Amino acid sequence: MTTTWPASRERSGRPATRGTMFVADRVVTLGHARMAARAVVVRGSRVVWVGDDPDAAPPHHDRFELPGCVIGPAFVDAHAHLTPTGLTLTGLDLREVTSGAELLRAVATFAEQHTGRVIWGHGFDPHRFPDELPSPDALAQMAGGRAVYLSRVDGHACLVDRATLAAAPLSRAEGIEMGEEGPSGSLRREANHIVRRWALGAMAEHELAAARRAAAAHAAALGIASVHEMGGPDIMGLSDLDAWIDGPWPIEIVPYWGALDVSAAIERDLRQVGGDVFLDGSLGSHTAALLAPYEDRPDHHGHLEVDDATLLEFLEEAVRAGLQTAVHAIGDAAITQIVQAWATLSDRFDEEGRTDVVRRGRHRIEHAEVLSDPLVSEIAQLGLTISAQPSFEAAWGGIQGMYGARLGAERVAWTNPFRTIADHGIGLAFGSDSNVTPMDPWATIHAAEHRAEPRHAVSRLEAVSMSTLGGRSAARQDRYVGVVRAGMRADLAAFVGDPYAADDPRGTPCVLTLVGGRVAHGTAPLPDALGRVPSEG
Repeated sequence: MTTTWPASRERSGRPATRGTMFVADRVVTLGHARMAARAVVVRGSRVVWVGDDPDAAPPHHDRFELPGCVIGPAFVDAHAHLTPTGLTLTGLDLREVTSGAELLRAVATFAEQHTGRVIWGHGFDPHRFPDELPSPDALAQMAGGRAVYLSRVDGHACLVDRATLAAAPLSRAEGIEMGEEGPSGSLRREANHIVRRWALGAMAEHELAAARRAAAAHAAALGIASVHEMGGPDIMGLSDLDAWIDGPWPIEIVPYWGALDVSAAIERDLRQVGGDVFLDGSLGSHTAALLAPYEDRPDHHGHLEVDDATLLEFLEEAVRAGLQTAVHAIGDAAITQIVQAWATLSDRFDEEGRTDVVRRGRHRIEHAEVLSDPLVSEIAQLGLTISAQPSFEAAWGGIQGMYGARLGAERVAWTNPFRTIADHGIGLAFGSDSNVTPMDPWATIHAAEHRAEPRHAVSRLEAVSMSTLGGRSAARQDRYVGVVRAGMRADLAAFVGDPYAADDPRGTPCVLTLVGGRVAHGTAPLPDALGRVPSEG
């Protein structure tokens, strides 16, 4: 596929020419001045030249050919949970399980083949299971004496065994579902968070370290150069966040700490706080906060997890500390709560003479799925950014999907209205929320293009931009990385064929990922990225 050879040599006594020129079938720059080219020169951590004619390039040491490939900006996953992603890659992946009986068999098979104190699984979706979930006693019988923690696909509910129910500190927890014989093993809300923390505490550090390495390598192999890591006390804990901050990793990590106390972010010299500060839960778990009841549970609106005063205090403290904020809000009640909070703060700062301080902060709403036109208009007026996951729609969208069952025909027609969001000028950054849906940028782009409601679709190039430049803008990095042009950081990815123009880009192999001019995935005459596993391609 690729070849490399010295392009030019300086005479002895002169400094060696530096840099590598990459030549492909074309280069997609996403810049306004030049939409396409054929060659890029990388020197150090930067792009120093982009052009159509390789012979017109400035002096460089190496020339690297990528025939049959296209180079573009590397992807950004604007919302992910990397260690849980790695645990899914290295552990018990339940995303393809289709029944309660199959779920039980998967646990039994995994228990026979793996050691460890905890059987950690993720991804089961009982929405279309034809049978009941396994009982806690059945799980215990298959687990061989080990604790079982199985996370629902959205992460907002779980299934555990009898021993875990007895050992975890759940006596006063909210969210324990009851069956005819006591606790059913299904946990939501506070109970889910408690058991998740308990199960993580029982896992060996070498298991978590292996999961982190697997997740970082997996992202790089997909052409992802930067991941917005959404940590939090109810996700993986501070020690996990510190592991991602301290590195080294072959990809860039933009860490968010999802707690209402900003001190952890300040102590770690972060520029942002929040991410998965949960204002509500998920639609699948009936825990997203809705203004009107659930279609399939008319007595239930979901839950707001934070009161208005606490939310307002958190946002104001963060802004005064110079921090960008992000909060998790899926249902329209939760989105209304955050919009009203920002409107209140915007007025307060205007009275202090700090006009437009909210807009300049690029504060984020994560997910923002159940939207109405008035909410979209208010978000645009405030200058907030939306971090969205198109693959949610591919998995559960439309009247025939889980969203239709939860919301009914009228509301499901307005979930994730990307076209309307973009037309209002709202910053839109795409991600996966992995391990909720797989980390897969081209599948994300395809999902954004192909919607059950076609009026909410965006074009291929728009979706690519939202999966690259959108994340850079959401992380306030767009001044120095994003588009492919001279002076910008060399975060690039090369793909076989031309997924930017193909009818269906899904499954397109990535052959090279550069992060800051270093090789995170593939082979090129440049140094390897720090933290790269040497045995990788």
